[in-house]
Amino acid sequence: MNILSCLRVTVLTGLLALASISGLAQPNIAPAVAREGFWVVEWTPQSRQCIVRFYNGRQQLIYQKVMDRSLNVTRRQTKQRLNMALEQAMYVWNPTHQMRTGRQWVAIQFDKR
Repeated sequence: MNILSCLRVTVLTGLLALASISGLAQPNIAPAVAREGFWVVEWTPQSRQCIVRFYNGRQQLIYQKVMDRSLNVTRRQTKQRLNMALEQAMYVWNPTHQMRTGRQWVAIQFDKR
């Protein structure tokens, strides 16, 4: 091999290595687990309604909402939206320790955008 061929192979190898390393970087994605508290989604197969309930770390009900749609809780996006609504509910619950009923935290997260 001459010097020009070796240089081409070296540059090509370097570019492939650089491309594989940069492919490993991923954007920051919200975790699929809430920091505090948890949520439960209940539904019956006969209806499209579901009930979303949020609980704090002591398993006290802090918020519940009946939704006129079904939620696919196996999707990461659904989990993230429920976690965001849980964070909002926990933000209000922590200082007052009262369950708010008129809020639309879950409905806002799942409105058609």
